[in-house]
Amino acid sequence: ATMGETVLYATACCGNSPQGDGSFVPLSVHYQERYSAAGRTSGSYLKREGRPRDADVLVARLVDRPLRPLLEKGWCNETQVLEWVLSYDGVNQPEPLAITAAAAALLISDIPLAKAVAGVRVGYLPSAGFVINPSAAQMVQSRLDLLMAGTAEAVLMIEGFCDWLTEEEMLEAVAAGQAAISAMCGQLTAWAAQVGKPKRTERVLPPQGLKEALTELATAGLEQVYRAGGRKEESTAAVAAVREEAFAALRGEQYAGRWPNLDDLTLTLAWKSVESGVMRQLVLREGVRADGRRVTDIRPITSRAGVLPRTHGSALFTRGETQALCVATLGGDTDAQRVDSIRDVADSSTDEDSSSSSSSSKGAAAAALERFYLQYHFPPSSVGECGRI
Repeated sequence: ATMGETVLYATACCGNSPQGDGSFVPLSVHYQERYSAAGRTSGSYLKREGRPRDADVLVARLVDRPLRPLLEKGWCNETQVLEWVLSYDGVNQPEPLAITAAAAALLISDIPLAKAVAGVRVGYLPSAGFVINPSAAQMVQSRLDLLMAGTAEAVLMIEGFCDWLTEEEMLEAVAAGQAAISAMCGQLTAWAAQVGKPKRTERVLPPQGLKEALTELATAGLEQVYRAGGRKEESTAAVAAVREEAFAALRGEQYAGRWPNLDDLTLTLAWKSVESGVMRQLVLREGVRADGRRVTDIRPITSRAGVLPRTHGSALFTRGETQALCVATLGGDTDAQRVDSIRDVADSSTDEDSSSSSSSSKGAAAAALERFYLQYHFPPSSVGECGRI
């Protein structure tokens, strides 16, 4: 995929047989910006390209997010999207191109992507209004950085920030981005019709009629549990009791011989769909969520500072039964983290305004040092489970 002189390599491949029970799509997206794309080498001791940087992982998640829900239901063949930025011109930023290129690769492959997906970045310049896929230089002046992905009919993902735009302006930005996405999706669909492969048909789905029977057996019990609310342990045990009762009924005389090869894995797959469906309908119909709260209620929130005696700063945040222990550490200039990137020097070298070249260089140098970084840990013990650390 090419935009200006930014060139991105994108491929999509899948395994030959289904994996797992069909409850999870084994999709992995690997995105990496090659230093050679901007004529650079790594500043670390090891010059060989290593694992993706944190920024690359975040872009991979942006690509994954709109694509995963559009893979056909029941598709569980291992699926891998590989993306490498091979050339970067310092003008056209690769994130929206990565979303569109990954979707295009899936669309023309035999992997069952339901419809075309495209991504755009929307900026806002006081002198020009909303700009689709603004250049790196324009983004320095932009009051909006909005990354969008969607289909011809709907928006699938929005991520970004703005500098005090009104709600009306934000809605106008989304509309401008969706119009561009819709036009791109139309072109992708026409292209796939010409060169695309026939889609694979293997799926892992519950037997026909099983979900409907399970819904009939479990809906009343699940709604009663959800309306009652209570602590998580209590509601989990109550839902488990409803599930076991429904499973026993399906194996009883009333449904004998209807699904002769019914196993626990198939039942669990159908149950997940039924449980989420009942939960959603209860919210839409009665405004009641799974823990008994109304849609306007929030969990009790408390916070306490200074809980650890020898740290620079600490706080314990509690919302309902969820807690976060946060620790802050202050450091000097030598503690800043150097971050290699293809954008640090390349973006400033393409600045058309020679009078701002010195300030651009200073900004590029500053961008190479990360003075704030967040480390996040989610131990499996926080949800009462064992897992890898």
